[in-house]
Amino acid sequence: MPRTTVDLDASVLKELKRRRQEEGKSLGTLISEIVAAAFRGEAPAPDAQPLSWQTQAMGARIDLEDKDALHDALDAP
Repeated sequence: MPRTTVDLDASVLKELKRRRQEEGKSLGTLISEIVAAAFRGEAPAPDAQPLSWQTQAMGARIDLEDKDALHDALDAP
């Protein structure tokens, strides 16, 4: 594999080193994969964000057993 020198912004190098640790790959391999994906037009995989789901009781507004009340609610403006 050919070798080259690349000047990287400090923040880019920091992120690459973090991903190197996370993925267990060499910097060269990681950079090659990222550049190849960019050439193919692929977007980088976003970091998975934990899903926060909040619920609350809203209370019954219509008795679903009452057909007339349900129809009235559906027909209301």
